[in-house]
Amino acid sequence: MLVATKLLVPTTPDMGGYYDMRGNVFRSNEQAEFAQRVKTHIAAPDAPLLIEGGTGLGKTRAYLHSLFESGKRAAICLATNELVNQLESSSDIQWVRSLFPERTVAIFRSKRYFEDEASYQIQKAEALAADIMLCTASSVIYDQRLGGGYNGVTERDLILFDEADQIPGLAALASDLSIDKRTLRDLGVAGSTPLEVSETLLDGRNIDSEQRAKARIIREVATEPEVWYRRTGMTDDGGVAVVHRLPGRLLKKIANRPTTVFVSATLSVNGRFDDFVRSMGLQSQSALSAKIEPEKHGEVYWSFAVDHAVDSDEWLQAVADEINTSDGLTLVVTGSHVLAQKLGDLAEDAVVRTREETTRQAYDRMGETKCLIAAGAWAGLDVPRQWDTIIVPRIPYLAPRELFDAWDEELEDHLRVGDPMISYLDSRNTAIRRMRQVLGRGLRNPEARLNFVVCDQRIANLGDWVPGRFHTGFHEGRSIERTVSASERNPAVRREALRVRGIDCEACGHHPTVTLKEVEVHHRFPLADHGPTRTDVRTDVYVLCRICHARAHHDGNRNVMELDELKSWAAKSASENFQPL
Repeated sequence: MLVATKLLVPTTPDMGGYYDMRGNVFRSNEQAEFAQRVKTHIAAPDAPLLIEGGTGLGKTRAYLHSLFESGKRAAICLATNELVNQLESSSDIQWVRSLFPERTVAIFRSKRYFEDEASYQIQKAEALAADIMLCTASSVIYDQRLGGGYNGVTERDLILFDEADQIPGLAALASDLSIDKRTLRDLGVAGSTPLEVSETLLDGRNIDSEQRAKARIIREVATEPEVWYRRTGMTDDGGVAVVHRLPGRLLKKIANRPTTVFVSATLSVNGRFDDFVRSMGLQSQSALSAKIEPEKHGEVYWSFAVDHAVDSDEWLQAVADEINTSDGLTLVVTGSHVLAQKLGDLAEDAVVRTREETTRQAYDRMGETKCLIAAGAWAGLDVPRQWDTIIVPRIPYLAPRELFDAWDEELEDHLRVGDPMISYLDSRNTAIRRMRQVLGRGLRNPEARLNFVVCDQRIANLGDWVPGRFHTGFHEGRSIERTVSASERNPAVRREALRVRGIDCEACGHHPTVTLKEVEVHHRFPLADHGPTRTDVRTDVYVLCRICHARAHHDGNRNVMELDELKSWAAKSASENFQPL
């Protein structure tokens, strides 16, 4: 609800107070400040603007007002078409269009969403003509490679990436930057290397703009000096693809424009933008960049059900018990469809999201059902009703192969699935963002009263993921007392172990590509259990990546896994047919 009086915003001296030229106001000083920073940046861009609006601030309404008011031809880009659809149908868009009826808005969609060329060209013309274009981040990548010849998004006065925290991982690129064998065959294209395929494609006259853009990206990666985070190769089925550990860097040239804005509720980690800046390859950021959080928005009652080790039968049943005894409308957010289905089988009355539907489609099936169990629902789920309870069974760390394929060094130009590609730091930072995102699913209005339940013992070591306004006055459920002691470590053991045993993970074979911090020395017999002892690096330790090390201690210092068990687990994980959410 909008307040009835104008707001005087606490701003930097050069920004001035915020007064809407049409007499409209925002619901809080924080929302008005957010709008003012975007407005000031549009008027005099100095470097890319990074601006975080905490859950409940109303960041979408704030930036929309500034964009529409500016009179600029702008593009709003999101990670997925589902998010584009949600924005287009949101009350925020309707509100701002009522204030600026002369400003036109249209969605640009790729050709695969249309049955015929004529329909595609009609919607493309509408999007090109609109003052505000809504599109996906992938289309920006295509348009940049085609010099503005795809949908013209890169020729606009301003590009704003909403839900920008999703851009560095950009799961859509797993399919958007690949060309399968059937397509190549239909185009009459053959080749044994990515460069041969891309050159043949670019020489042809009958490929559409999307395929041409993909071919240019493949050629770009194939011809530029190889770096640790990207590579292109032939796939097992005879197609060609680009794999990228930092896919957001495909937007590097656009991301570094002063006229680019990145908006999110979870853009920072531990109060800083460093992780996002690194992932996107940003060289600078605007002096107006800021993290703005509402002073008060909603109330959270915390509960931690962490009596059992994750993945144990007891843990699974405990999570099911939390679901069956939860109050009101309940959202259970999992990291996989497999776990969602297991919990659905144990739940007394719940709708489980399937692989074939979006989270919103699963919600629309609920009817009178009070519980939704959905994989990947930490972001992009806006629904009419307020969630009363949110349950997180597992901390949403990245899995080793969640977004990326890997390449086989023994088979040049050939890709395969299986190698762990995610560092512990990337995994933890992603988990922090996702926890903040899923918390936000239950704080959609100022009066929200949310029960937030975590069922993972690792929550104690995750880091600072709770918004600042909840740092005091915690309402806790079950309390947990822990006594922590540290055993003395001799740094010489690590140095000698890496020299004698090598630096590759002895369980999964992961080779550190950036820093030796990616590998750890695992003691077969935990020091805390045995006290002072002599350690022989040839028999008493293993060299493991952080993911395998964490797996070895999945039950703390009880039932520590031996190397053979870890190898079996890693092999099984690598052989599973993983499908991104």
